[in-house]
Amino acid sequence: MSVVETLREFSEVWKLFSEIPDDATLNVELASLYLGISVKSLARYRQNGGGPAYIQYQVENSKARNQRVNYLLKDLRAWRDNHKVQNTMHAAQIRGLTFTSLTDLCEPHPFWLSNFSGQKIISHALTTSDDLFRKLLSEPNVDIVWISVEQAIFKEWENKNERIIWHNIFITILNNLSYASEAAQERYTMNDVLGN
Repeated sequence: MSVVETLREFSEVWKLFSEIPDDATLNVELASLYLGISVKSLARYRQNGGGPAYIQYQVENSKARNQRVNYLLKDLRAWRDNHKVQNTMHAAQIRGLTFTSLTDLCEPHPFWLSNFSGQKIISHALTTSDDLFRKLLSEPNVDIVWISVEQAIFKEWENKNERIIWHNIFITILNNLSYASEAAQERYTMNDVLGN
């Protein structure tokens, strides 16, 4: 079952979140669903920092590394609200989608894909607004595919303005790497000339 199908099955859960009290605890799966990020992303936030505050219960006489983790709904709401953005480039920076290497461009990312119009990319799933996310979620001919930015920019896009953002990111990274390589090469050349 695809991620979109799973989310569609749980569409009633979205309504329930508004009725849950702020001090209610949610397990990792529900926290992931509420925030719209993967369980693995939450685990990375717990390991590396920057994510929502969480509660970790220590199990007596256990040396296991993965103890039971829960989140308070109010902490999830606060963390989510601190990540509101004004445009897609700001969203890319907030969501960690600022790329610095070729490897970053080759990692799989979630992109919305329309099967209705000949499999065209709609947008990066992490940079769409909540309203558009919900709308796309209800579309039967739309799915999420995990592909690299490199693959995405060579696919057909529904909206040229959405594509240009990723084109510019791709070109900027390539140019920056080219300049960095040129600078490193010049340093070696200068060392040879100066006898260092």
